[in-house]
Amino acid sequence: MGDPSTQEIPSKPATPPQSVPDIPPQPSPQWPQPSNPLSDLMNMFKSMLWSAGFVSYLLVIISSFIIVMAMTPDIQNWITTPVGGEYPDVAIFVITPWPILLFRLSGSGFQAWHLLMLGILGASVSYALYDLLKSWLSKRQAALASLTVPEKAKSSFETVGKLFMAALFFSTVYFLFLELINVEMNVPPFDELAPPVRVYEMFTASVFEELISRVLLIGVPLVLIGFALKWKDPAKKILGGGLGITPVTMVFITISSVIFAFAHAGGWDYWKVPQVLIPAFALGYAFVKYGLHASIMLHFSINLYLASMEVWPESVILQMALSTALLIWLVAGGYFFFRYCFDFLKILAPGLFPAPQPSAAPPVRYVPPPTYHYYSPPPVRYCLGCGRQVQPDYNVCPHCGKRIEPIQKVPPSVQNVPAARPLTQPNPRNPPGSFVCPNCGHTSASYDSGRLTCLKCGTVHMREGQELKKEEKEMVEF
Repeated sequence: MGDPSTQEIPSKPATPPQSVPDIPPQPSPQWPQPSNPLSDLMNMFKSMLWSAGFVSYLLVIISSFIIVMAMTPDIQNWITTPVGGEYPDVAIFVITPWPILLFRLSGSGFQAWHLLMLGILGASVSYALYDLLKSWLSKRQAALASLTVPEKAKSSFETVGKLFMAALFFSTVYFLFLELINVEMNVPPFDELAPPVRVYEMFTASVFEELISRVLLIGVPLVLIGFALKWKDPAKKILGGGLGITPVTMVFITISSVIFAFAHAGGWDYWKVPQVLIPAFALGYAFVKYGLHASIMLHFSINLYLASMEVWPESVILQMALSTALLIWLVAGGYFFFRYCFDFLKILAPGLFPAPQPSAAPPVRYVPPPTYHYYSPPPVRYCLGCGRQVQPDYNVCPHCGKRIEPIQKVPPSVQNVPAARPLTQPNPRNPPGSFVCPNCGHTSASYDSGRLTCLKCGTVHMREGQELKKEEKEMVEF
């Protein structure tokens, strides 16, 4: 070790100031919005209306299907009973804007045809019920959510119920419009038919007309397009289902609906066309989205929701119950009708409903890295006699009167750089002339020929160019 007067001992730098990072403003907490009493009341009314409407619809349609099944012996008896020497027959046809007759069936062929139509209807009802139960049992409280929130009711049976109520609402408004303008629509003589015959005509129309209108005019073209465009399993498109409302499906829905509506003008008149056109769109939508069973169920609902009146026409209780259900269906149907019109309008004219623009992200603020400011330590000065540290501006030691070492400039390598560890400095509490080892801070040393040896770490210190005086030697050795 050299002379302490020439050793550069930087002091420990001050604690660097803590820089505060520029934290971007945090969004304010989203507190729950206060409830709107009017909105809550409307939601409760809509929930009660949908629950009562769908439950009553479900009971009426299931009972109508049971009535059709119960009338099977009467219908078979009518088919096998000749009238005027001739057996009843059925015409098998396809439709363009006008029906095209293919052939007629009578006798055993007619019987087989009736059973075939009944089997397809039974399969459609069974699959719709299966889809409903699967949706209700898919997760906990799914049935409660479907019965209270119509937007969550997405099974084929529930969707058919919504479409039926919407179609019933439109037909009722259309008939009121015809009465307002004093127009009487021509109606085929259904009242002259026996109840089994009338029920047969209505339920077979719901099956056969879906085969020639939806399967033939929507399913078959989709299959051909699927093979041309190499869709996955294009043959499955013949029965519909699993498809969305796209420009392609919308074209075929429109074509089939127009042809289906004009095909009714022969037995009725042209005032029937607008009344059939809108429900035909609902039938096409059900076929495309859920399949043939859904369009059959919707057609069956429209034709035979009053089937129980064929069996008990004089029942006052039944009339009151059906009248109440009809009122509920009409009110709920108004909501569903305008809701479906709004949804179709968004699909056909998306430009009228621009998507909401996402809110712009807040500007990214530059956050500079934290900086630490260091200061250059003042020069350290020691007395050449007693070795104690003195003020930098002193020239004579105030303790022993000896000369002070010259000012040592801090080299540039030390400026503005924090010290790795502070070095040991002389302790000002020790008496004048005491020894302090600058390496370990120990205060005991042995002296021999101008050499000071620390008794703790063994470091040897020597004052170059000077000899210790006798009194200094006595002070150093303890």
